[in-house]
Amino acid sequence: MNTCITRTVSLLLMSQGICLATQAEAEGFPTLNRLASGFGYYGVDQGFDDKLKVYGTVDAFASYHDSEHHSGFQLAGGGAWTNKLGLYARKAVAPDTVLELDVEEGFNLNGKAMEGTWDTIGTLRLATVALRSRSLGRLEFGKTYGVSTPTYADPFLAAYGSPYTFLSIPAAGRGAYYLDLRPKHTLAYTSPSMNGFSVATAVSFGFDDVGSQGRTVRGGGAKLQYRNSRVLLLGSYNLYYSDPWDDGGNSRQTANHFTSLSAFYDFGPLSTSLTWQRQEVDQAGTPSTTVYTFGLMAPVGKLDVLRLAVVQRSVSARDKDALGVMLGYDHFFNPRWAAYARVGMIANQSASSVTYAGTPVDQVGDDPSNVSLGMYYHF
Repeated sequence: MNTCITRTVSLLLMSQGICLATQAEAEGFPTLNRLASGFGYYGVDQGFDDKLKVYGTVDAFASYHDSEHHSGFQLAGGGAWTNKLGLYARKAVAPDTVLELDVEEGFNLNGKAMEGTWDTIGTLRLATVALRSRSLGRLEFGKTYGVSTPTYADPFLAAYGSPYTFLSIPAAGRGAYYLDLRPKHTLAYTSPSMNGFSVATAVSFGFDDVGSQGRTVRGGGAKLQYRNSRVLLLGSYNLYYSDPWDDGGNSRQTANHFTSLSAFYDFGPLSTSLTWQRQEVDQAGTPSTTVYTFGLMAPVGKLDVLRLAVVQRSVSARDKDALGVMLGYDHFFNPRWAAYARVGMIANQSASSVTYAGTPVDQVGDDPSNVSLGMYYHF
C-alpha cells in the first residue's frame, strides 16, 4: 500500500477533487504525501490492476479541556483520524478501465458509547461502486464523496479534534441543512484532467425515510478545479433541500445554497491554503453562515508534520461569530504510525456557544480550549 500511495500522491483524494500533477510528485505538496496512508484506497490508489484489501485506522487521544466554567480530562478516539474499517475491491474490465467497490464504517468510542448499540457507535462513511476510466473519468453511485468544500480545506482534515469541524456546521434555524461530505444516494461524475482543469458533478436522491416524504431529488452541485505542481484552485456550488419540517401544519423543504472557493499554494516545502465557504437558506429569519479558513502545513525532518489552522465563522445574527485556532504536530514512527499533539481554542462572541472535541460549554459565550496527545495507526 505504501508504495502505491507514494507513487500516486498526484491523485490524492481525486474523488474529492484534489489531483496534483504527476510530474510534481517529488516537489509539490509534500506534506500530503506524508499523510496519504490515512485516506484508504478509494481516493488514493488509482491503479488498474485487480485488488482486494481490508484497511482501517485506530486512533486514541487523551486531552485536558477548559471552557471557563468547566474543565477536565477525557480519553476518546478520533482526534486526528476517524477510527474506521473498510473493504476495497477493484476489478479490471479493460486495460484502462476498472470497476471499484468501497465500503467503509467509521466509529469513535467516545463518552458513553459502549453503553449503546452499534448504531450509536458506528457511522457508515462510504458505500459506493464506481466505473473508472483513464480517458473518460469516474462515474460512481452510493454514499460517496460529493462536490462541496473538501476536507483538506482544513489542515487537520475536518477530524473530530479540529475546531474547523464544529465551526463549519451551519447556524441553527428553520430549514437549515447540514450537507454531508459524503451524501448518500449520490450519482457523481468526475472528468479527466485536461490542461490542468477538471469538472465534478453530483446529484443526490431522497430515497431515505425522511427524504422520501419530500423531494425525489435531494440536491446536487458542481465543482471546477485547476491544478499544477504548485497551485490548486477550486470552486463549487451546491443546492440541497432540508429535511421536511412543519411550518404551521404544512410540510416544507427549504433550499440551502452552498458556495465555496479554495486556493492552495506550495512554497516548497511549506504549503498554505485559504478557503471561503457560505451557506444561505431560503427561509426568512434563518441566518446565513460564512466560514474563512487559513491553513499552513509543513514537513519537519524526514517524516514529521507541522500544521496550523485559523478559522473564522461569521453568522448573520447578532454576536454569534466565533474564531478558532489550532496548532498541531505529528511525529511519525513509520509512514503508518504516528503520535500527535494538538493545542486549540475557540473564541465565541457573547451569543455564540460553539464547542469541539467533547469540550463542554456551560454558558453561552464561553471559550473552550483543548490540549491533547494521541496516537494513530493505519493498516
